[in-house]
Amino acid sequence: MKNKILVAIIIGLIVICTGCAKAEETPYQSETSMFIKVEDSGVFGVVYNKETKVMYAISQGVYNCGSLTLLVNADGSPMIYRGE
Repeated sequence: MKNKILVAIIIGLIVICTGCAKAEETPYQSETSMFIKVEDSGVFGVVYNKETKVMYAISQGVYNCGSLTLLVNADGSPMIYRGE
């Protein structure tokens, strides 16, 4: 139950902080990176794995920079990037 609440809070924070503008897809760090960045709020980014399309929130904070958090759907399954 605590895990579901934590996931709901994380997703809520992501929705609140991201706004409505769609970020352009760009490689997260380099052309050889395994992640594509689809959102950047300054405090965190949202990326997906090139091969699996599974989405993650990545911290860009001072104390936990680089921490990845798996984004999940309401049923607990991993969020998959659908794109346009």
